[in-house]
Amino acid sequence: MPITETAFLNAVGLFLIALVRFSGFFLITPVFSDNTAPTRVKAGLCALCAVLILPHLISTTTLPNLSVVGYGIMVIKELALGFMLGFIVLFLSSALRMGGNLIGMQIGFSYAQVADPGSNQSVGIISELLQLAGSLLFLFFNGHLIILKSFFQSFSMVPPAGLILTNSVIEEVLLYSRMIFICGLQISMPIIAVVLVGDVALGIIARTVPRMNIFQLGFAVKIIGGLIVIYFFINCLADVIKSLLNISLEEVMLILKHLGGT
Repeated sequence: MPITETAFLNAVGLFLIALVRFSGFFLITPVFSDNTAPTRVKAGLCALCAVLILPHLISTTTLPNLSVVGYGIMVIKELALGFMLGFIVLFLSSALRMGGNLIGMQIGFSYAQVADPGSNQSVGIISELLQLAGSLLFLFFNGHLIILKSFFQSFSMVPPAGLILTNSVIEEVLLYSRMIFICGLQISMPIIAVVLVGDVALGIIARTVPRMNIFQLGFAVKIIGGLIVIYFFINCLADVIKSLLNISLEEVMLILKHLGGT
């Protein structure tokens, strides 16, 4: 059966809309947005995902007849949708990075910075360690495939030109962003507790043995104690990644329901 001009233009439009949504998603999502990956690879991945979802879109969606301005607004909405979902997933690495920064500050590693090729920024050693370990575990648990699956579901829950952006969605995203600080603090809390106990013990020693140079002893105790706790914490990092991934997926589904008007 020959394809009509209308069907062909509708398919091309749906492909471009899907490409825009995937571009916004891959622009910020952890692992996919890494600067070490070539731009052509990212563009090819976006095009491949758009091609894979295209048969579903052709069978379920027909683009409305809009003006040039209307299509431009729709493109901006689709890009914002992909960016918004990518930001929710970015919560994974942001929570680990913040927790690592708090840990490094507590044990005296805040001045030790390394270059992060992924973000082109200087980050703390502990923060980079947790982020790299978290990224490896994220890939090991097939987190990238789980995230892609949930993003493919967004085309069923929020079809092209079906985005409904309300104040409740913006409020939900803003409320969700505070989870970065909450989870980052929870990740660093064991180290903070150990350092606090160490400071109290050093304070008692300083009062009982005034001649001891408590400052030099304190630096060594904080570093050794902090590294010991980090060693045991790394063994629990897999459970942390699973919990963060589940929280992100639940929030993605909630945002999609709001955006789809359900």
